[in-house]
Amino acid sequence: MKGLKNSLPRKPVIEEYQVGIDIGGTFTDVVILEPASGRVSLGKKLTSTDNPARAVIEVIREMLERDKIAARQVVKAIHGTTLVTNLIIERKGALTGVLTTRGFRDALEIAREMRYDIYDIFLELPKPLVPRRRRLEVAERLDNRGEVVIPLTLEEAERAARALLALGVESAAISLLHSFRNPIHERMLRDAILAQRPGFPVSLSSEVAPEVREYERASTTVANAYAMPAVRRYMEILEKGLADLGIGGRLYIILSNGGITSPQTASQYPIRLVESGPAGGALAASWVGKQTGQDSVISFDMGGTTAKTCIIQKGNPLRINEFEVGRVYRFKKGSGLPVKIPVIEMIEIGAGGGSIASIGPLGLLKVGPESAGADPGPACYRLGGKEPTVTDADLILGYLNPDFFLGGEMKLDMKLAQAALQEKIAGPLNLSLERAAWGVHEVVNENMANASRIHAVEKGIDPRRFSLVAFGGAGPVHAYQVAEKLRLETIIVPPGAGVCSAFGFLLAPMSFDLSRSYIARLEELQWERLNSIFAELEAKGRELLQDAGVPLPDMQFIRSADMRYAGQGFEITVALPGGEYGPGHLDEFRKAFEKEYQDIYQRLCPEIPIEGVNWRLEATGPRPRIGSGSWWSKGATPAEALKGKRRAYLPGSERYVEVPVYDRYRLPVGVKIEGPAIVEERESTLVMSGPGTAWVDPSGSLMVRLVRP
Repeated sequence: MKGLKNSLPRKPVIEEYQVGIDIGGTFTDVVILEPASGRVSLGKKLTSTDNPARAVIEVIREMLERDKIAARQVVKAIHGTTLVTNLIIERKGALTGVLTTRGFRDALEIAREMRYDIYDIFLELPKPLVPRRRRLEVAERLDNRGEVVIPLTLEEAERAARALLALGVESAAISLLHSFRNPIHERMLRDAILAQRPGFPVSLSSEVAPEVREYERASTTVANAYAMPAVRRYMEILEKGLADLGIGGRLYIILSNGGITSPQTASQYPIRLVESGPAGGALAASWVGKQTGQDSVISFDMGGTTAKTCIIQKGNPLRINEFEVGRVYRFKKGSGLPVKIPVIEMIEIGAGGGSIASIGPLGLLKVGPESAGADPGPACYRLGGKEPTVTDADLILGYLNPDFFLGGEMKLDMKLAQAALQEKIAGPLNLSLERAAWGVHEVVNENMANASRIHAVEKGIDPRRFSLVAFGGAGPVHAYQVAEKLRLETIIVPPGAGVCSAFGFLLAPMSFDLSRSYIARLEELQWERLNSIFAELEAKGRELLQDAGVPLPDMQFIRSADMRYAGQGFEITVALPGGEYGPGHLDEFRKAFEKEYQDIYQRLCPEIPIEGVNWRLEATGPRPRIGSGSWWSKGATPAEALKGKRRAYLPGSERYVEVPVYDRYRLPVGVKIEGPAIVEERESTLVMSGPGTAWVDPSGSLMVRLVRP
């Protein structure tokens, strides 16, 4: 990690530090922050796929030694992980058993009874995480009001617990019919299991996802139980590793909703960690947008394995309350297992630096979703990879400096990249090497732009009104062409773009989302019952925040509700005021729903009654305050920042052209450079492959204004 450049000047006296840790499929990124000044130090290392915690500990140790920081000065470490996602995708979770109401053993396989592609005669449906032989039925029944129809006896609970444990399971998921209305039977079954096996991992649907819709609730609970043992072990290993380094500060885990929580809470609700890493990128993009005076941006996070985009309006990322994991077709909606968790809404495309280029069955060039990952990685990494990847193509096009990858720590081999692309793509398609490389680059750009465009239009959003915040190791390399295709005018590349998600973790507040189903028309709401629901949710939220160390005066509780017109199948989420509710709030609830509905669908149905379905609470602490210094540059003019020139392929010329290459750390604030140009920093590279103007904003972000015809 020698020779690392920092984005802000070193202060002579530094009291406390915070660490952000992001483990990706290819690289592990670490940011060390001194909050008072905003000074950051950056680190990046290939992910240790066999033991992800090992790379984390190694890179933190190296950074502390390099920057002469005492481990005891680290007061907080915030971590995002792909562990849960990978467990589900790779089916490497715990041997899980399920207890469910008699007659509902097959709910996980019946699912929604829908085909996500009606024309695919070879359609594959996602297999349940738990096979039928480990799904046991229990003699009990509640009605839709939560009233007991068939009581669960103590003898039946003990019998079911014995039968489940006899299967040799490592965790248990309990999902009973209508338990979100009354959890008494689920709790009896948990008590019976724990009486026979103290400390055994058990997930209850009434705690993990206490909402209507039986299949989705069961699927979420099973996924939670499936990941619990591995997440518990991982948290213990990571906490021990940090303690062995001498770090005495608390470890926190970022959740899919963009909040952070304690390792204990994360171990209890591991399903909330799905997409936790990308959430940090969305938070960072939101912060960068505000720093540069733009609150409507599209975050574009392109790493080694995938690319993620997120729409941020009025400074806030869009959020949803249901997600899919373990898709049979990774990027086809409906082909995965649904989980009812709050998550920052992102579109994921199999287009990272390590995405493999190949020729499809129709003889057409395709890129991804398969990735070379960190091991063996792209061919140019010299780690044994034989397949051509996006990184190999970018190297051949002249966009990457083979001697300055990761600041020169990792050398890229041009000959290996050329050999892989020639053998697998250029030769079979009878193309020149540069045309084949440009084809790979262009296919990736088109895939990302098309997915982003469709996502925006589905939300009723014109993407042309947005700026693109590009980060991740490969994001700035591809941002110019993606912005061109989306007809965007401005690109923003934050300092330390290659580790931006890890920085985003340090912007996250303590937060946890809670919900409860209570279906009623607004005119028929029992206000006392509704107030009781929110009182219970606030009590639970207060408990979770206290466990995470948030003082009582700093806690905030934000309410919302899922509402719909009576008879509709799905809902929209509406913000609600705080305080005690009564009949006087009826009109306020109705107007809030109609405004949201009008914004989305451009119409109202005043003759149809409105129903409330799920009532939600976000329990949150204060947002961290981070100092912002002025951009620090080692140079005063573009000439001082010029490193030289490099031959790079320009699509407008359809040939290689000598392009100026600038050192990001020597670009002074406000001084403009004209494209085509390349701007290099340690963790990433900005490629302006066409006309445009770039300059450094006072906040340190590199702004690019594209030229519109």
